[in-house]
Amino acid sequence: MKEYSIFREIINDMDTLKRHISVINVLLREQPIGIIKLSQETGIPEHKIRYSLRILEQENIISPSREGAILTPDFIEHKEQIIADAEKVLEEATKIAEDVRKMLEKK
Repeated sequence: MKEYSIFREIINDMDTLKRHISVINVLLREQPIGIIKLSQETGIPEHKIRYSLRILEQENIISPSREGAILTPDFIEHKEQIIADAEKVLEEATKIAEDVRKMLEKK
């Protein structure tokens, strides 16, 4: 069955974001850490861990080391901005949901 949703792409992006956050969460507890161990800790397949690590490195959130991935000092220093960004996403998503509900309840 084909899924019809204007939100499909955003839902996929949210799944990817949740995966990135899972990786960061493990790194906050245990670093450095390699791909296999990250996969075991999160239950996420290794190929998806590799992708998340690549994206997180591009965003300067992690850096590689001989022992595995580590969080960058820049990431730790900007934790308040990260929290603010997460809250802004929540606010925007809530507003969109309210607008959609109002719009469709009229019909």
